Amino acid sequence: YYSVQTGLSIGFGLLSETNDISRAYSVLHILMGSSVIAGCLSWFATVTLDRHVKASDNTERELARFAHACHVDGYEGFTVVQLRDLLAKYPQYAADLVYKLEKDHQKVTEFTEKYVPAKDWERKNMAIQLLHRAQSELGFMTATDRASIDDILKLHKESGSILRIAKAKVQENWSAILTWSAWVVWIGLGAAVSAATCKWSWVEGIYFAVAACSTAGLQAVCEASDDYVVLTGIYCLFGVPIFALALGRVAGILVDKHMEKQNHLKMTERITSAEMVFAEHILGHPPDAKIDSSEFLQIQLLRTGKVDRDTLEEIRSDFESLAEGKDFITRDVAMKGHEHRVHKHKTPNVETSI
Repeated sequence: YYSVQTGLSIGFGLLSETNDISRAYSVLHILMGSSVIAGCLSWFATVTLDRHVKASDNTERELARFAHACHVDGYEGFTVVQLRDLLAKYPQYAADLVYKLEKDHQKVTEFTEKYVPAKDWERKNMAIQLLHRAQSELGFMTATDRASIDDILKLHKESGSILRIAKAKVQENWSAILTWSAWVVWIGLGAAVSAATCKWSWVEGIYFAVAACSTAGLQAVCEASDDYVVLTGIYCLFGVPIFALALGRVAGILVDKHMEKQNHLKMTERITSAEMVFAEHILGHPPDAKIDSSEFLQIQLLRTGKVDRDTLEEIRSDFESLAEGKDFITRDVAMKGHEHRVHKHKTPNVETSI
């Protein structure tokens, strides 16, 4: 209990030091404990947000993988035949078209019950009929005879049922929901146990739980038993990171909005002479050289702080090692990276018969 309440800088006051040696040790314990907790919080937040980002773009990645398998740029658009194959492989996109046509979720359910168990050739026939209806009734694909990944994502979003829309919203904000739910449950648990053990009111129990998890330490721990004191230490050990992460989510929303506004202002500002000199140094350009689109992109990434100088150098170095003296790399090399180069130069294993 002492180690946790000191290391997390809570300072309940129970078991306070009585001599200078103990106080000197507590100073080191507080400094070391705060550093470790800060590092753990940073790692935990990074992992949580990374999982959220991965979960939010599964649909787009699914469409991109299909486009790659068809050797087509899905963002430029799929042909009717490619769309037919897409709808046959992924029934959810066929269901989106049905809803767009019928505006009735019951009919979508009836269509899905027939479509999903059907054979591949039957699905393709039904998909072609859907696409013809969509062209004639909705004007779908009439402008370019193609539908891009963005068009399909937009259709998927607009055609969702209330349940799917709610699910998408939950997935979009899953990390925030999980964090705040954990915080509410943890505060309620601490308040209930403390109120029951120390004979406090619910207000006092909540007051103690919040003061403990926020490291305010305003409410002292009652000395009901050694077990309760140990339980309080364990409670704070998990409660402080949960509380900090919950507050971090709120701060993150405010900071993101501020940074989005600042980035927009920075993008619309003209490049200053000092920034141009620095960019020319990074890009290795003479002062009168022209700037192409990729170099302009690098300059803007540097100006807005999206990437730093060292990271840009690492990316450029990696490209040069993959390009092997050329000014381009193939799609295969870009996807497989250095593994492709290893296989390319690997000596084949030749068996010799005697």
